[in-house]
Formats: sequence, structure tokens, C-alpha cells
Amino acid sequence: MKRIIPFYLLLQISTVCIGQDKKIRVPINNLGNQFELVGQLGEKMGSTLTVRGFIVEGPYKGSEGGPNLVVQMINDSSTQQLIQIPVSPYFLEFGSNTIFKLPELKTGATYRLRVYETGEFVGKPWDAYKEAGITFSNGGFYFMNKLIVISGEKIDSIEWSPINFLGRNALLSGIAKNEKDTAVIQTSKWKLKLIGFRKWTSSEIGKLAEVYGKIKQTETNGIYDIENAKPQLVKLEDQLGKTVRLRGIAMNKNQYWWFNYRGTKIYVESMEGLPDWTGRNHFRSMEITGILEQAEMPDFDQMGIEKNPRHKLYYIVRKANWTPILELLSPELHFDDD
Repeated sequence: MKRIIPFYLLLQISTVCIGQDKKIRVPINNLGNQFELVGQLGEKMGSTLTVRGFIVEGPYKGSEGGPNLVVQMINDSSTQQLIQIPVSPYFLEFGSNTIFKLPELKTGATYRLRVYETGEFVGKPWDAYKEAGITFSNGGFYFMNKLIVISGEKIDSIEWSPINFLGRNALLSGIAKNEKDTAVIQTSKWKLKLIGFRKWTSSEIGKLAEVYGKIKQTETNGIYDIENAKPQLVKLEDQLGKTVRLRGIAMNKNQYWWFNYRGTKIYVESMEGLPDWTGRNHFRSMEITGILEQAEMPDFDQMGIEKNPRHKLYYIVRKANWTPILELLSPELHFDDD
């Protein structure tokens, strides 16, 4: 079964609660007449849509718990933007009544669902707690969106292809190869030519690689161009001793920092001492560059708990620099198999 890593779930939830300095007042009695609410799917709230994606478990605490859908397609348009939304049945329970065509949802499985997006405020306002004389803190007061499932069915897992993103940017992965003087990334079904990029080195050929950029159609079916892209290898073991560019999440526990790259905990040399570093970088999406090595380091699971934590072999980025990024794409997230 696949399950999204908990820290990214918490990151997504926390962004919902962050307010803006300047707010626009929208009278609720004018909704539908003067204003139109647009949901996380990018369509008017309440619109009936077809979505495709796979099921993950929501956070263990909070209203977002239970089955969540990681959306990969909205109607006929593919998306790699991180869109994860709790799902609820339109009637009865998932899998309880075949008349309403509500499938049983299994974590890790992919589904095609007819849905509409709605939402509500959850929690209690802090001012109400204060007025009632309640001193303990609550989980906040915020608007939570969700998908109501009208019908659906289980389908095969979605495989990304350049044809899904013609004229758009996408992150695609395949095997690194060279064709004469042109580097390519290819699978058994398509080939992506890396225009303007150097040839793959002998140590890179045959390894899993990825590239992000705008996809362009060529005159040959199954072959596509991508321009001004910066491809790289994906697996850490293939990048040892090399200068790397890794996108992930900065993490902090018990005042100890690390970097999470697709589910792998990585040390970053003198991470908390990097230029312009702040404690608010906890759960922040960023890009780390530097030299990737391996070293025996204190076990992350014992940091701050044991006085003399045991040592394990970890990846470490030396001579590191960091750059904040807006968000990771869904293919950059980590899903583990239980």
C-alpha cells in the first residue's frame, strides 16, 4: 500500500491556516450573484467533475483524516500540482451499496470519480474559547474543502507521458541514454529529447533520470522535445560523489535539522548555520545543492532522546547551499509500500 509521508500532509494543512495581511471582505449573501467561489480543483465550487487519482490516508488527527484523494487528472487535463483533498460519499458509505456505484476505497489504489467540491468551517474561533473561559488551545478555526463522491470505479494506475502535457511544463522520468549527440530520457512507450543539454556521461547512461520543462510535439509519434531543461539523476546512490540538486523538505525535531528527499532522511553539513537560515524553515520546501557523500552519523530516531545515539550510514550534502521553492510537485513526494 502507498501512503503519503505525514510531514507533507501537515505542511499542506498548515498552509490553509495562514492568513494574509490584506483580506477582501465577501458578503455571503452575495455568493452566486456577485461572486463565484473557486475550489482547489480550479473550478467553481459545486461543479460536477470527473477526477482521477489515488487514495492516501489523511492525517491521524484533525478533520482531514480518513481517505484523501491525490488528484492526477481533472476532467481530461493532467496535473502534477499537489492537490490532496479528503473525500466523502454522496450517500451511505463507500462500497456499502452498489446501486449508487460508490466503490470501496483502498489506500494506494487509483480511481476515476465523479465528484463535486464543497467545504465548511471546522474548529472553534479562539475568541469564543476566551469568552467561555476555556484556557486550553484548540486546533484552530479554518475552512476545509472536500470532495463529495457521486459515483466512481477503480482503474489502473496513471503513468505520466509527454502527450499529457503538450505545451505545458511537466516533470517526467525515464532511463538516461544518448542518441548520437543528443541526450534522451525514455521509457518503453515514449522518448524525450533534451534539446541544448550535454550528452549523458558513461556513468549516467542507463540510470533513472528526470527532467522538468515544457513539452513539445515532434513529427514522430512517441518522440518529444524539451527545451532549456535541467535533467538529473533521481536515485541518491547514483549521485554519490557528485554535485547534486535535490528538492525536498527541511525538517527539525528536538533542535536537530535534516532534509527529507522523497522519504529519505539526509544530513546537510552545518544546516542550521547556512546563510539566512531561520527556525521557520521547518517543513519548508527547498532546493539543496552541494556534494553528496555518505558518512556514519547519529541515528535520527534517537536524536534528542538518547545521550549517545547509535551511528548509522546516512547520505550527507557537504558544502551546501539552499534556495526556497514554492512547493513540490506530486511526483516529487514520497509514497512508501507497507
